Amino acid sequence: MTLLDQAEEAGLVHMSRNTSDEIDFLCNCDRWHCEVIKGVLQQPKPGWVFNSGFRPMVDPEKCTACEICIGRCPAEALTMGGQNVPQANLERCFGCALCASGCPEEAIVMNAKPDFPAPPQNVKDLVSALKQSADRQG
Repeated sequence: MTLLDQAEEAGLVHMSRNTSDEIDFLCNCDRWHCEVIKGVLQQPKPGWVFNSGFRPMVDPEKCTACEICIGRCPAEALTMGGQNVPQANLERCFGCALCASGCPEEAIVMNAKPDFPAPPQNVKDLVSALKQSADRQG
């Protein structure tokens, strides 16, 4: 856990295979060197391609407008909105939670997206879900 805490503090994104039962690796990646993240961030809407199922919610009462969250966001999905409170562009945000983990005021929490599908149980189910998604889009 100490190593994961250090990776998070350094601004690395925790990633694994998107299955609920067969998690056989955990990466801690950055936006500059990880081929997966770099590829996703080249998409016009990375949050549609790569998504944890969570979104940041900012408590305006706790937020001090320090903008640390904006600098930590690998997708550059956060901008300062009205009343000096960060707002997330959910088409860019993929729910990595670096904004929340880096907030010194704990003003950001990650909430589950409504109606977001649960991850497939295993690799076979994941491949099937990806094929079905490709068929719907194609």
